[in-house]
Amino acid sequence: MQLERLVIRARLRSPWESVDLGIALAREHWWPLFVVWLLPASVVFAGAALLLWDSPTWGLLLVWWLKPVFDRLPLYITSRALFGESASVGGALGQFWAQNRRDWIAWLSWRRLSSTRSFDMPVTLLEQSSGSARTARLALLHRKHAGAASWLTLAGVHVEQFLSLAVVVLIFLFIPAELKAQFVPEELDVQWWYLLTSDHLLLRWCLNFVSLLAMATVAPFYIASGFCLYIGRRVELEAWDLEIQFRQLRARVLDRGARRRSSGATVAQLLLPLLLVMGLVAEVPTVRAAESPAEAREQIDTVLAGEDFHRMEEVSGWRFKTAETRSEQFPQWLIQLLEWLENLFSDSDPQQRDGDWGPLLATVIEVFLWMVGVFLLAYLLWRYRAPILASLRPRPGGESEGSPPATLFGLDVRPQSLPRDVCAEVLRLWYDGQHRAGLGLLYRATLAYLIERYGFEFGQQLTENECALLVQRRVAERQQPGDSSLNELVQQLTRAWQQLAYAHRVPDGERVRAMCGRWEEVFVREP
Repeated sequence: MQLERLVIRARLRSPWESVDLGIALAREHWWPLFVVWLLPASVVFAGAALLLWDSPTWGLLLVWWLKPVFDRLPLYITSRALFGESASVGGALGQFWAQNRRDWIAWLSWRRLSSTRSFDMPVTLLEQSSGSARTARLALLHRKHAGAASWLTLAGVHVEQFLSLAVVVLIFLFIPAELKAQFVPEELDVQWWYLLTSDHLLLRWCLNFVSLLAMATVAPFYIASGFCLYIGRRVELEAWDLEIQFRQLRARVLDRGARRRSSGATVAQLLLPLLLVMGLVAEVPTVRAAESPAEAREQIDTVLAGEDFHRMEEVSGWRFKTAETRSEQFPQWLIQLLEWLENLFSDSDPQQRDGDWGPLLATVIEVFLWMVGVFLLAYLLWRYRAPILASLRPRPGGESEGSPPATLFGLDVRPQSLPRDVCAEVLRLWYDGQHRAGLGLLYRATLAYLIERYGFEFGQQLTENECALLVQRRVAERQQPGDSSLNELVQQLTRAWQQLAYAHRVPDGERVRAMCGRWEEVFVREP
């Protein structure tokens, strides 16, 4: 396999990254993939229309059941496009029988309803595996990406249905009203539904052809995404990324060696005449072999007595002096310490002890463990001194740990920041066109009153929905009069604020006035 010809970067990808890669690949080669899937399917569809004209449902079911046969040609083109090879539509159609020669009975029978068809098909088509080898290979591939392949199949089925329905509705919208009145009864509320429920054979075959076009449109994305899932799994299992790097490294080394050999050969050709001339001019020393063992030993002794075998070097450096060996003795100070500890922690008379060192040893171990504990405590205090000091340091602005927050979600919820008449200011801002400021004032006033009057503790980490959920739980636990109105106001105001702040959907003025009226009923009373 020529991995260096991959048109994609060989790296580890998540299953959904592989699906996105397949969609991008299908978009680039969509037209040939669409044509090679549609042409064989159209032949079957035309034959079903001729033979099964009175049964349009069976004709469409036949085309749908033969999908594994039609999927092989787009997979053939996609597999070559991934390695930089171009396959024409005519060349792919010429491979129709060759690509459908293997395992076609299995794919049209017990494998037909497999939810991982796009992920499993490359094992049959590209690896040419069958039997136990195919089963073992699929078991290895399915350990990770089988779930994504199943979700891909489910998504493809729904996209086909939605696309078919969208085309039917679009066609119905372009039908003139006069023509609709002739075929569609006026009492039907959803008039386009008549196109799907009509018993007219020609109309039903037209709808089946729309479904065929929808299947041909979605098939390239489904096949390419499943194939890229398969490629992503192989990259992970066979380390294609590492193999490509090693191949590139080997190519660079071989290229560098070839350049060196080429330059070395050039230099050798230039120096060869000079070496020949020097060899003719230079005097070659004569070497005479020894004629007897005694003469050989004499030559050896002469060589060994030469300067080459009697070289001396002086090396200077620092090293420790050789310490005098002495017999190790037990330190006297340690003996005195043990005796002192024994006298300190022993309850009996030192003169009555029989040399029992057990209690003394236990005492020493206890003291040692206490020392270790103190050392560990000191280390932990030193190690985490920064967070400890930060927790002891007073908060900026004089806020204590239990003080209410000054801001929530970027809104100032301090009571002193609110106007005296909240609802009047909200309506004034609203009718001046400052919708976000007006509704924001009403929402932060609600939060401020919830914190001040009802004692809610809203942390900075909470979201708007979580704050509303806290109010709902408090109301459900207390079950006091008036709490239901408070809960309804908070839930309604939270939804309105989120729609305006995040979705930019402005509520109508009546809804805002109603919330202001309810706000006054809930909060404008004696706490």
